[in-house]
Amino acid sequence: MKVVAGNSSPILAKRIAERLGCELAKTTYKVFPDGELYVRIENIDRDVVIVQSINSNNDLVYLMLMFDALEGANVTAVIPYMGYARQDKKFEEGEAISIRAIANLIESYAEKVVTVNIHSESAKRYFKNIVDVDAMPLIGEYYKGRDVVMISPDLGSYNRVKIASNYAGCEFDYLEKVRIDAETVEIKPKSLDLKGRDVVIVDDIISTGGTIVEATKVLKNCGVESVECACVHAVLAGNALNRLYSAGIGRVVATDTVEKPVSVISVADAIVLALRS
Repeated sequence: MKVVAGNSSPILAKRIAERLGCELAKTTYKVFPDGELYVRIENIDRDVVIVQSINSNNDLVYLMLMFDALEGANVTAVIPYMGYARQDKKFEEGEAISIRAIANLIESYAEKVVTVNIHSESAKRYFKNIVDVDAMPLIGEYYKGRDVVMISPDLGSYNRVKIASNYAGCEFDYLEKVRIDAETVEIKPKSLDLKGRDVVIVDDIISTGGTIVEATKVLKNCGVESVECACVHAVLAGNALNRLYSAGIGRVVATDTVEKPVSVISVADAIVLALRS
């Protein structure tokens, strides 16, 4: 078996290859002057694992070219961050269901797909053979032994934070919107008094950072001692990281599904477990 490191996931691919006891295939990625992409993969085995997050349009095109270069091989696609998963239904008539199109494309080449914390259960249903690894226990383990409170920025991430806090052995809560009157909405922790506490905001994806910044403002008003944030996928579009630090967040922690300077937790072991199952 060989592991192919995609252009977006070279560090994670190396970690996975080491744990599998496999070699990395020799790969070449180029961009032509007109913007077209080029892929070459050498020394291919019959069984191949591609590791490639989809964090940009180029990442997706590179993935398709890798599939084509591996013609004749048995391919497992490890896509740690599954881009396009947020459009998992039609919100307006005539819209494409992006993840359905991506799922059909990927599974026309790959026999099995492994991803990490795909955006929703409905997104996952568009795949025929997918393993969705949960990285929330890893985030919890990272904070184990620290006196922190884990906070979900909204009810939507409540179950994720509950899992992480269980592994961390700490308290958890979520920020709730309470309507005061027709024009006023107050956002506050549902149950806990956070004054003087060290807080970690936990979410699956941080993209622009807007949700985390707003949550930080609320928590600062509650008198917390400090705020960190932790996520699975550190997309961090544009100047999102600066935006988070400027809002008073002391530290940003993420996994290596999207390889960024804040990616201090590796999902390699969890992915290898999924590959062997």
